[in-house]
Amino acid sequence: MLRIVELVIAAIIAVLFFLVLGLFLPSKARIQRTVELGNPTTQVYDMLNGFHRFNDWNPWSADGGIRLAKSGERYGEGATLEYVSESYGSGKLTLTGSEFEDEPKITFQVDNDWRGTDKSMEFLMIPDAKTRAVNLIWTTRVNYGMDIPGRYAGLYLDGRIGEQMETALARFSAVMATIPYVDYSQITVEETEIPGYDILYVGGGIPSAPRKWDEAEGLMDQSWKQVETFMQQNKIEPTGARLRIINVIGEESNDFSMAYPVPSVSVPVSGNVRMGRSYEGMVLKTQYIGNRVAINVPRGPREALKAYAATHGFEYAWDGTGQFDYWLGDDEVTGYPITDVYLPISPKP
Repeated sequence: MLRIVELVIAAIIAVLFFLVLGLFLPSKARIQRTVELGNPTTQVYDMLNGFHRFNDWNPWSADGGIRLAKSGERYGEGATLEYVSESYGSGKLTLTGSEFEDEPKITFQVDNDWRGTDKSMEFLMIPDAKTRAVNLIWTTRVNYGMDIPGRYAGLYLDGRIGEQMETALARFSAVMATIPYVDYSQITVEETEIPGYDILYVGGGIPSAPRKWDEAEGLMDQSWKQVETFMQQNKIEPTGARLRIINVIGEESNDFSMAYPVPSVSVPVSGNVRMGRSYEGMVLKTQYIGNRVAINVPRGPREALKAYAATHGFEYAWDGTGQFDYWLGDDEVTGYPITDVYLPISPKP
């Protein structure tokens, strides 16, 4: 009997020691990891401001059977993602803070089966003025309060969760490295859907700009002129401005279709003129005022649309096929041409 009493007393002392020691342990856990990215701050912010690219870098990517369900807003506060994983448990992430102007920062509320309360993930972006890089600081926080077992669990959180964060940031950095280096915050980009319409066009090879821009512009004008002549002969009025559609982008030459939108007609085509149908569906659009030779150059408007598409979770034809421009005439103030530049897109799954 005495032996049993001794064991009970020893157990009580051990529990009391466990509880007293736990009172001196931190009531909050904070795990932080950092990565340097060679992208404009706008691109990093847009990648994180929602779950549209989450599949490409998420910290649970090692679980191929994980189930993710998005809801709420596509971008910004209110975006929500629920996950179920045999390896990492289940839970929900809700984007609760989205700031860019003063201190670029994205904050997520975490509701999952970890111990603790007030769980959150914060992504802080600190631009480096010297290197033009962005230091992305990811901080995960958990509050245990008076949950003594939770405080003990918090001692191991840095190793377990920190490793997942490091893996995710490495994947995030690899994805960011594929995005064209363009700060598209300086232009207006529209996400919109456009209808299809009939077009008359002449296709052909055009030298690549800007090396032979004068020759390329002359050949494009000739193609448009053939369409204009055909429309005049058949009394067809165009329904919009001149249209340039990309078929193939090459090293030395490109294959374009020089077109006009037209009403539905049943006139048989002749010569080099062909009848077709324009693209119908989702596009990114920006308006560019300047020499058209700059539309396709690195960091030009078309590259800006590609960068925007990449950071906002859209897919597009990397080889340029199907991209198009409207040539609207000249700006009255600057005298430069006005061009609406379009990039056909589709949402990533």
